[in-house]
Amino acid sequence: MESTLYADIAWDIAEAARTSAPEADAPTSHYDQLVARNARLKRRYKELTAHLSLAAARIQHITLDNQRLKQQLTAATGVTRIGTHGRRPQARWFS
Repeated sequence: MESTLYADIAWDIAEAARTSAPEADAPTSHYDQLVARNARLKRRYKELTAHLSLAAARIQHITLDNQRLKQQLTAATGVTRIGTHGRRPQARWFS
């Protein structure tokens, strides 16, 4: 019976220590909180910058690929494009 009581007391002490003690990694002062937040923002900024660079490179690749495929399609069908930049020529009515 004594061991059960000891286990309960040990559990209560451990629980109290977990809930009342500040975390070792948690900043305690306002300055420390700002420093930690700034570090997180710098990491996130670096990550987003890398993603943006990858996205820009991917867009460039897709643009070049699209241009190459259009040229292949034109060559394969033997059709010459009329007009510029994808605009359709306007119909003219003669009287």
